[in-house]
Amino acid sequence: MKYKRFLIVFFISVIILTVLSYISIKEGTIPIKNDQLEKYFLEGTSRNPIVDKIIGELRLPRTVGAIVVGMGIAVAGILMQGYFRNPLADPYLMGVASGASLGVVLYIFTSLLFNLGFPHSLYGFILAAYLGSLITMFVVINIARVVKQTATLLISGIMIGAIASGFTTIVVYTADFLGEERSELSEYLMWGMGSLNNLTWDQIYIMTVIIIPVVILAYVLLSKKLDANLLGEMYAQSVGADIKSLRRWLVILSSILTATVVAFTGPIAFVGIVCPIVSRMIVGTSKHLYVIPTTAILGSIFVIFADILTRPGVLIPTSSNNLPLLCPLSIIGAPIAILIYLKVKRMGI
Repeated sequence: MKYKRFLIVFFISVIILTVLSYISIKEGTIPIKNDQLEKYFLEGTSRNPIVDKIIGELRLPRTVGAIVVGMGIAVAGILMQGYFRNPLADPYLMGVASGASLGVVLYIFTSLLFNLGFPHSLYGFILAAYLGSLITMFVVINIARVVKQTATLLISGIMIGAIASGFTTIVVYTADFLGEERSELSEYLMWGMGSLNNLTWDQIYIMTVIIIPVVILAYVLLSKKLDANLLGEMYAQSVGADIKSLRRWLVILSSILTATVVAFTGPIAFVGIVCPIVSRMIVGTSKHLYVIPTTAILGSIFVIFADILTRPGVLIPTSSNNLPLLCPLSIIGAPIAILIYLKVKRMGI
């Protein structure tokens, strides 16, 4: 019965994602007509060079990027929840995403300060984000060993994120003394609130090559172990699960997913907390065999929907600028996070 419900939910989710992807490609400052979009996909060109450029270099990368980013950060959230056995664990709220952001900004700042000449290296972004997320994750884990209360752990994570964000802002504003030709670091103020505006196909390719295999690896190798871990360490050990190994993998994989996303889009808020909980509710089970794939596709839906809302003229009719992703994600996600916190015991997850 659960399997049939999962298939129905997954099928409907795919349809919703397909519709949103179509809207994402079509809508923007310059709307794309249906016949132009049809010609582009069927013939490889809309017969309008400007429209071809908008679709191929702006809308498609943004749409595909939103799908990959949403999938990665949502699964990172469910892995963190599995580690802490806490539905409020989330890469953004626990400060891990902010730590990755600080790593990226420090990498750019150092490159510019010492004239190293590689501030835009794709691999440099990722490695710096990995280092920042792992260090922050290490701090959060050590706090979790001392703190047992959910509220205290959550507040500690938020404070760590605030500290990392504060240092990030200091570094960005310090860029002024580097000179006008090096003030590009200030561009990352918008990036620091989450943005898909400037994603390139090279960045999407790297994210896809990293995120998709990690998601599959987590699904195949960790689903049953996560189920056992939900029932407590003693039970997990009684059925043969290696808790130390499981936790090590959860830290590594969730940090990889979070850092890879943050390196190119900035921190993505609330997706990692909202999607796993909604997935459990609509699938009607906490079995990760069903929850992980549902969470992944819900993450893509959430991010692509939020990205559409950031387009000029959508939320603010008179605006000609893109909003940061943090705006719609927070408006949608924060109330759900509050509801989860208030009713987590009654929901039994």
